[in-house]
Amino acid sequence: MPTAATLSKTRAHRYDPLRPLADAIGSMTGTLSGQVASALHQVLEAATPQSRDARLQLIRHLVDVESQTVGMEKPKTLATDNALISTAQAAELLGYSRPYVAMLIDQNKLKGATVSAGGHRRVSRVAVLDYKAKHEVTGKITDLRAEGKKAGAYKSTEADVMRRVKALAKNR
Repeated sequence: MPTAATLSKTRAHRYDPLRPLADAIGSMTGTLSGQVASALHQVLEAATPQSRDARLQLIRHLVDVESQTVGMEKPKTLATDNALISTAQAAELLGYSRPYVAMLIDQNKLKGATVSAGGHRRVSRVAVLDYKAKHEVTGKITDLRAEGKKAGAYKSTEADVMRRVKALAKNR
């Protein structure tokens, strides 16, 4: 198997895939194509995060160009912040069950949700992340009732509840 040292010695004799690109850039800029080829090799073959990013961006660009050339559709981006996601995806982001997320949408607690004519719920990724940020409990919970009140789980005050309990007990 060839080593890096033997490859560098034989590089001048082998076909250099960057040479046509270097020649084209050199003719457009008036730079010597050998200098351009050397710079391309330095940038693309370095073992740095910046070189890796450059290689990946180059690959993506070449795939896009080739896709347009042959009439293929561009690959869709994964998920943008404004993308509508399903209740299952929202549940995964929040760490809740899918039916619970559906209930949050039905109760309008997850803002910006839509329901199709077929009953399929969709909610924006931003709304889910905002909800998660607002309702995420940090630190160790010592008083669950107090944390529940902060989260809005209890609509009545403790005094109202006690008054109702006493009224129910009196009517028995």
